[in-house]
Amino acid sequence: MITKTTILPTPDLEKLSLLINQRYGLEFRRQRLKLLQAAIQERMKVCKISTINEYLQLVQQQEEELLRLINLLTVHETYFFREPTHLTIMSKQAIPELLENRRQTPFLRLLSAGCSTGEEAYSMAIAALTIPGAGIDWDFEVIGVDVDKEAIKKAQAGIYGLYSFRSCPRDIHENCFDRVAKESFMIKSHIKKKVRFEPLNLFAQVYPDWTQNMDIIFYRNVSIYFSEEQQKEVFRRLSELLTPDGCLFLSCTETLYHNNELLSLVKNDDVFYYQKQAAKTFTGRAAVTREITAINKQCLADGQTRQIPALQLKKQIPKLILQTNRSSVTTRKRQSPLPLAGKDTRCQEQFTAALELVKFKKYPEAISRLDEVLAVDSFYIKAYTLKANILLNLQCVDTAIELCQTALMLDTFCLEAYLLLGMAAKLAGQQALAIQHFKEAVYVYPECWLAHFYLAEMYQLPEEAPYAKREYKLAMKLLKQGNFEKHGLSFFLMPFQLDDFIQLCQHNIAKLQAYDH
Repeated sequence: MITKTTILPTPDLEKLSLLINQRYGLEFRRQRLKLLQAAIQERMKVCKISTINEYLQLVQQQEEELLRLINLLTVHETYFFREPTHLTIMSKQAIPELLENRRQTPFLRLLSAGCSTGEEAYSMAIAALTIPGAGIDWDFEVIGVDVDKEAIKKAQAGIYGLYSFRSCPRDIHENCFDRVAKESFMIKSHIKKKVRFEPLNLFAQVYPDWTQNMDIIFYRNVSIYFSEEQQKEVFRRLSELLTPDGCLFLSCTETLYHNNELLSLVKNDDVFYYQKQAAKTFTGRAAVTREITAINKQCLADGQTRQIPALQLKKQIPKLILQTNRSSVTTRKRQSPLPLAGKDTRCQEQFTAALELVKFKKYPEAISRLDEVLAVDSFYIKAYTLKANILLNLQCVDTAIELCQTALMLDTFCLEAYLLLGMAAKLAGQQALAIQHFKEAVYVYPECWLAHFYLAEMYQLPEEAPYAKREYKLAMKLLKQGNFEKHGLSFFLMPFQLDDFIQLCQHNIAKLQAYDH
């Protein structure tokens, strides 16, 4: 939940930030300090503590309170069959190949690292059970781990609301779950017995013995919270858990930033993952930069447009057919780590260059620059949102949504992410979801005229006419006050000028008033 807070003393914030970082790896820089402030004040209110010093003493003495605070700082954004192409590759290629090499010991171990409330772990089990012979000729177990003990309890219960199924294929929803209430569903027992959940801090000094010898690891949308050095450390430790030919899957927004010499990077159609001692691989960052750039441009074919299904934001994007001059897409070797100031300067230069490229509709080159920014600084929120903006304009909805969700993990108050998520829902005809996101944008920045304008557009029912008029009036008022440039997007393809938007608001208000008579 978004909450507004007063400013806490920076030295106190830094003390608590350092404590959290040392014990659990979460890093707080720039915009994320606002999230830390909000979470601290919420916990202080619950604990009936009046000063920050008292709260600092409490979290140092009680680990459970520190975990409750961390629970507010991480986004439990998860649902069944998120990024389904990973599950398809796991069930169609990775597991069959592992079984081919394990004829003597046909038992596989799968790990969901940072499993939250369990949707990912159960999705892995469901996908594995579709493989011929599962549970008969060969068997498996899925282990879900997370630092949040409350999330683990919910995962163990295996009961979920409708929102967890927003990307789940209907046949899986109907065949793998039992309805236990009007809008609650329980995972079927034959699937549930394949999965167990354990609390685990990925930054624990020693991992338990049962984490060893994993064949498949899903580690998605977790590393974004960590610093670059901590990302490398957790990646190294997870890679050590893998058996030979074992596979490690990260989210599409994270895979590029972990490429190193520890594991080989495997390309399967338009998806990349890591493998231990894989045969067909791309090793080294320079070797894959061009290919990954192409994957990120999966919807940039000249003149290509696609219809977006009304109820399916998450969909597999067909393989790119892109006639691009490869020499025009620059590929650079990763430079040595710079001091923070140097990294900021280099990232700002690349981001500015990407903006200029977008203005001239050079989208592949712009995305390449943004990827270079994120390779240097995975906390550079504007790079995520600009890339999402580009892809959304090209109707690559699924990847754009993932990027926005990543931005919100880093900054709960990211206005552009809420706007883009609202626009994505609007494109897909999901009115209620679009209204929710545009309201969140207004909450973050009430002076955002574009959020008010889009809200007005979404209120389409006759009984919603008063709300639509109110939002049009607010948008028009803000525009007349000279806020045209404060639309909230790093790049905005404006079909109209200021006066055009004002006239459009006036026209729609008059039309709505006519319906009243």
